[in-house]
Amino acid sequence: MDIKSIETEIDSLRKKIRQHDYAYYVLDNPEISDNEYDRLLEQLKELEKAHPNLVTPDSPTQRVSGIPIAIFGQVKHKVPMLSLDNTYSPEEVAAWWNRVQKVLGNAPAELVLNPKIDGLSLSLQYENGAFIKAATRGDGMVGEDVTANARTIKSIPLRLHGNPPPHLEIRGETFMDVKDFQKMNENLKEAGEEPFANPRNASSGSLRQKDARMTARRPLKFFAHSFGFLEKNPYAYYTEFISDCEKFGVPAAKPMRVVKKIEDVMKICAQWEKEKDTWSFQIDGVVVRLNSFAQQKELGFTAKSPRWAIAYKFPATQATTKLLDVVHSVGRTGVITPAAVLEPVECGGVTISNATLHNYDEVQRLGVKIGDTVLIERAGEVIPKVVKVINTKRTGDERDIITPKKCPACDATLVKEEGMVAIRCPNEECPVQVERSIIHFASRDAMDIEGMGEAVVRQLMESHGLKDVADIYALKKEDFLKLELFKNKRAQNLVVAIAKSKNQTLDKLIYGLGIANIGEKAAYTLAMELGSVEALSKASYEDLQRINEIGPIVAGSIREFFDKPRVAETIRKLKKHGVDPKMERPAAAKEGVFAGKSVVFTGELKQMSRSEAEKLVRSLGGRDSSSVSKKTDFVVVGENPGSKYEKAKELGVRILNEEAFLQLSKNVI
Repeated sequence: MDIKSIETEIDSLRKKIRQHDYAYYVLDNPEISDNEYDRLLEQLKELEKAHPNLVTPDSPTQRVSGIPIAIFGQVKHKVPMLSLDNTYSPEEVAAWWNRVQKVLGNAPAELVLNPKIDGLSLSLQYENGAFIKAATRGDGMVGEDVTANARTIKSIPLRLHGNPPPHLEIRGETFMDVKDFQKMNENLKEAGEEPFANPRNASSGSLRQKDARMTARRPLKFFAHSFGFLEKNPYAYYTEFISDCEKFGVPAAKPMRVVKKIEDVMKICAQWEKEKDTWSFQIDGVVVRLNSFAQQKELGFTAKSPRWAIAYKFPATQATTKLLDVVHSVGRTGVITPAAVLEPVECGGVTISNATLHNYDEVQRLGVKIGDTVLIERAGEVIPKVVKVINTKRTGDERDIITPKKCPACDATLVKEEGMVAIRCPNEECPVQVERSIIHFASRDAMDIEGMGEAVVRQLMESHGLKDVADIYALKKEDFLKLELFKNKRAQNLVVAIAKSKNQTLDKLIYGLGIANIGEKAAYTLAMELGSVEALSKASYEDLQRINEIGPIVAGSIREFFDKPRVAETIRKLKKHGVDPKMERPAAAKEGVFAGKSVVFTGELKQMSRSEAEKLVRSLGGRDSSSVSKKTDFVVVGENPGSKYEKAKELGVRILNEEAFLQLSKNVI
């Protein structure tokens, strides 16, 4: 192939990859599978490797730099990145609107509403369509240069589509979807690293990594919400700019609503506050702004904020109480976590007596001590957290929270591995770690051994010194009769439950083993593809990555788990006790109504839980998904559905109520 043909091929591959990035991140409508996308990227990498002189900074292969930076440089914003004034009530919003109308002389005006994403502000600079720099807000005048890290965020295009202005600064928020955040935290815990306190902290910490390769592993996203510097603004309205952002390939904050009455503003604010826990990302309020740039100019700015926009903040569920003590708990993977013991207080309709402190870095950041009066916050179903110390309440009798050096369960010396945040117990025979692993193994979503809860497992650890999950299969009825509150019938029921668990499916066993980064869905995929624990234990790193939805991190976790001699012994003992299930793809999964179909659930189901419905779809060959796109086959709608329902209607996706879903399922059961 001559050099001209190579240049043409490289250019073609880059255009294809950019188009697929646009379809995935902006349109939410992927056109190819992840494997096909990876193959395109690999082809481009090979060509550029063979012809390094043809590599350009905006190539999709140049997202991740392999050179750690010592310190972030400073970037002076050409236009200050001001913050918005906050409002907390309909009355405050109405007062702002009255001030606006006085300046505009009651002229007609449109108001645009966007969700206020709880993320980290970011400025992107483009020159002639090419991405050249990214900076944080900083103090509003000067921010930090995070260009290398921002390049790794795939929703940020390295080259804009179409014909953008020659000098364009796009501003927005970096954030994480809730499910991505939760999965990342689970992975961090399994790897012995400290989890993040919330998605905002995770976004901030991930964007400020010194090594861009670390940022690339974090599930960061970007939404545009405004522009900074823009020569000769060609737009009359904010909505025109947002529309062009999407044409340029930059995802914009959605949903977006345009209204003309302040009464409608509050209706939408109330609606979004009610729906917010069903959204894929966290929001803490609504941004309200004038649509007309001419009217924005007429209103102008204060020293800190624009007069033409405000943020309506949702009320948080908070309370103040006293921190009585701190408990240092050992997790299933050995990570030590501090938890606050609180003076009981009413918060969000429930009595709170415990709250998370997340990690010891968070303890230092808060400056919290035992005996402090603290502000706690509870959002949705999330575990309450300590968010602030009320320093004015201090008496001088408060005591420092000491980071432990020894495991509170086995007295082993705790370790903090290089590059890790968490402190952990390295002793794999630590009784609490074993106890937690058995509790997980016996849980409903794993081997479902009814009657083997925390209290029972704890007593068995004390009386029999169980070493691993396989030891429960050697227990006899008389062993249970020695436990507290156990009589003949209860002991017999537990013996039956343990025996019954031997018939559980392979995916349940794989999930129950507690392999790092392996949830229920990944366990099911592995079971379907490999068919036995023996095959899984022997699968190579490369073989595992060939399985759909199994990436390098998960593959590495599996190999690390099965390479441990202690695990090999546990598997041998399980097999000896008759726990060695096999799995074949059922006929229903091959031929059922959901075979090869994508199904999304939204709202509350009455006749089964969400997880049960998702399992039903998988058992019938379907794929349960968390987002709606044109490739979604069914959206199942329960009570109080969220934004997924509206999107399904917009895209013309087939919508089923719960009864129709169950009836369709019965056709193949």
